[in-house]
Amino acid sequence: MYLSQTPLKQEENRAVGRFVDRYGSRFLRIEHVDQMPPFFMSLVSHSDHWMFISSSGGLSAGRGNEDNALFPYYTDDKITRIVPWTGPITALRVSKAGTTYLWQPFSSKYEGIYPIDRHLSKSVWGNELLF
Repeated sequence: MYLSQTPLKQEENRAVGRFVDRYGSRFLRIEHVDQMPPFFMSLVSHSDHWMFISSSGGLSAGRGNEDNALFPYYTDDKITRIVPWTGPITALRVSKAGTTYLWQPFSSKYEGIYPIDRHLSKSVWGNELLF
């Protein structure tokens, strides 16, 4: 199947969890996390900083309490649903063989256009998150 001139990726993978070692830390890695419904996580800090983040990328973070939020302090369903307004956006222009492509690797907007694998890893201590 094609979208304009681009073949769509049809491969379905199952989400699988396993422990891995990265950057000197132990992580629980969920491979093919995009095959799961989005879920909410917290990251811990040794101080009074807090962060709640959706597996889809939306987040809220601050210091002390919700009155000191750096990002909108919303409920998890809102943070997950309105990712473009509650989290980072990565947009890349990639040139290959004389053609320039727009790629937003963390967005589901172009789902199936580029052959990618999405994995999510959280440290066993709960203080690091890798997308």
